[in-house]
Amino acid sequence: MEERKNWSRDEVTLALRLYYQLPSSRHDKTTKEVQELAAFLGRSVGAVVFKLGNLKSLDASDPGKGFSNGARTDREVWAYYVDKPGQLFEDAQEIHERLKASSGAASSEDRSYIFDDGLEGLTRSFHEDDQLRIVKWRRGQEAFRLYLLRGYGESCCLSGMKQADFLVASHIVPWSVDADNRLNPRNGLLLNVFLDKAFDSGYMTIDASTFAVRVSSDIKDDMVKDALLSYDGQEIRLPRNSQRWPRRDFLEYHNDMVFRH
Repeated sequence: MEERKNWSRDEVTLALRLYYQLPSSRHDKTTKEVQELAAFLGRSVGAVVFKLGNLKSLDASDPGKGFSNGARTDREVWAYYVDKPGQLFEDAQEIHERLKASSGAASSEDRSYIFDDGLEGLTRSFHEDDQLRIVKWRRGQEAFRLYLLRGYGESCCLSGMKQADFLVASHIVPWSVDADNRLNPRNGLLLNVFLDKAFDSGYMTIDASTFAVRVSSDIKDDMVKDALLSYDGQEIRLPRNSQRWPRRDFLEYHNDMVFRH
């Protein structure tokens, strides 16, 4: 019988990134990305599925139970990255490249770890440093969105819409205002494209004390006004995990500085 080997922090970090990449329904042995990570780590597919279950047990935003016997390393890695999506994906990328180099594996492209499809042609004429900045930005935005999708159960926190193509990771404090919290998932809301535009433009806000919608009176178009007023006073659906709730100080900023009073 193969001897059981404890998971290292690096391995758990790679598993955590995969946890965010995949919806819970795909945390199983038949999923290609799960199989690829198992092969890369030299572990059984079942061991990776079990690790994903351990991580799920730490995520109160997931209605599933997961497994209850997570290791201390699982808890430490989870706690460290709970509000750092950009850092998780960057660290996981570095770990992947380092482990691949140390194993002497061929430098074949690993699609499970690529978030930059379509960027090659766009960045080819850029300086290498600019290319790296664009790639890092793309990874960070992908990580931010995946954190919000997980936290809000892959549905708009107001309308309940679940069509992924129509869901936007909205910033509460605008991207241009607070560089330190651009990728903080507590500075985000998962909204459909219409509500995202209204929120970003200040035609609606979320009350910082009640988490209820307030609609601006500064709306000229009757159709837009009627559509937004249907949400006036409605409380957003908060993540099950309070660690993922939007921060009240971020909402207060939006109330004061973005909302059209």
